Amino acid sequence: MPAKKLPQKTLYLLAALIAAAGAYFLWRDLHLSSIENVPIPDVVVENIELERKIDGKKWKLLSPRVEHKDNMVYGDSMDVTISDPAGKETQIYAAKGVFSRHTNDVTLRDAVGTMKEADGAYDLESGVAKYDSKSGIWYFSDGVTFKLAENNMVIRGKSGYYDSDKGVCRMTERGTITWSINTEKR
Repeated sequence: MPAKKLPQKTLYLLAALIAAAGAYFLWRDLHLSSIENVPIPDVVVENIELERKIDGKKWKLLSPRVEHKDNMVYGDSMDVTISDPAGKETQIYAAKGVFSRHTNDVTLRDAVGTMKEADGAYDLESGVAKYDSKSGIWYFSDGVTFKLAENNMVIRGKSGYYDSDKGVCRMTERGTITWSINTEKR
């Protein structure tokens, strides 16, 4: 079957469409640098274990995947262990976490952990746990539960804090305390 010749008007129309499409793609490619809302991490690392000395305490962060961007480390399933020379140890496991390399502050989401002192330990659960490295205080929000096994006590509330230097644990809003008494004879 022989090829048919296209009318000259159709050829001009096709040429104009191809030129317009080419001009559009060229314009779009030349303006890619104006896109500012594309989050691109500086570095993505998988299965990372990071140890640092911060204010005399040994920090260990574990995560299956972290992104480093603008001096912030964003992690999935971030585990944090903080040990100090006095024997205090804090271990917190979280679904997500953010660590500031500039301030050494940490924010953990859906946190579960243990804070061990010489005279006992606090188990905790919190929607959000934020550590302020300047003050050494952990702030808890979006629901917090402290469990003190040696006292058979559970403290629940909306928010609270733990002063790691003083070993003081407090609720900052209304909460409940539940405890049980051991009735076994000694």
